[in-house]
Amino acid sequence: MLALGIILCFPIYKLIQLSFEKYGLAEIIAGKGTFVGVQNFANTFSDPEFWKILQRTVFFTAGMVAVSVIVGAWIAHLMVKMNPIIRNVLNGVLILVWAMPQLVSISVWRWMFSFNFSIVTAVINSLGFEMNNHNYFVNTFSGFMIIGGCVAWGALPFISISIYAALTQVPRELLEAAEIDGANSRQVFRTIIFPILLPVYIIIISLSVIWDFQVFSHIWIFLDSRPPAEYYTIAIYAFQKSFGLSEYGMGAAISLIMILTLISITGYYLRQMMKMGNE
Repeated sequence: MLALGIILCFPIYKLIQLSFEKYGLAEIIAGKGTFVGVQNFANTFSDPEFWKILQRTVFFTAGMVAVSVIVGAWIAHLMVKMNPIIRNVLNGVLILVWAMPQLVSISVWRWMFSFNFSIVTAVINSLGFEMNNHNYFVNTFSGFMIIGGCVAWGALPFISISIYAALTQVPRELLEAAEIDGANSRQVFRTIIFPILLPVYIIIISLSVIWDFQVFSHIWIFLDSRPPAEYYTIAIYAFQKSFGLSEYGMGAAISLIMILTLISITGYYLRQMMKMGNE
């Protein structure tokens, strides 16, 4: 409890304190912030840019979570029916992906889509389409697709292995009884497998939302530590307000809004999981 208090509670307390203060370079030198009440929150909520960035973050998060959970669940269900040798090889590959440092994996993806030495562009050129020196990040749609793909790729091992582990706990006698009664694979999944695995899906979706909502490193590294405004997510926006413009009070207010948004998004799923646990 002492360790948790030092590592988590005290920084959150300081974050809340800062969010109600005007705290810039002058206040750092003076060693004390100026209390401004809810002014930082009012300025944030009245800024049209904030709402655009929040909407972009929510859509980006929803897309990454949907792709990673759907593909991860598909891989997990394939693993159940795989030859044991192939399954063990795939497990090893997934663990290697999970073990790869985030900076390394982002750098590899960045090289794959680089302006001068893109292996993806080389493959497209070999198919007869000329795309030499193509910048994939000029267009935000293709840029976010690449960044989101990298995020989802890194999340697949955890999701696939977790769902596969849960699938091995589904009672075989239930599946066999359903097959004897004439149920097809979709009916078996909908009426037996999915209800049993629902708590696992809720946990995975909740964790994925928390992780993907605060994506920072991927955008920052892909765009050379200088992401343009159209690539801002809520995490980048808070960082730029704090350390780019030295408006630490505003940055703290945005970070607090980010925490409350995450709690509101994941709260429903966590309540449902608790209800299922009680039942």
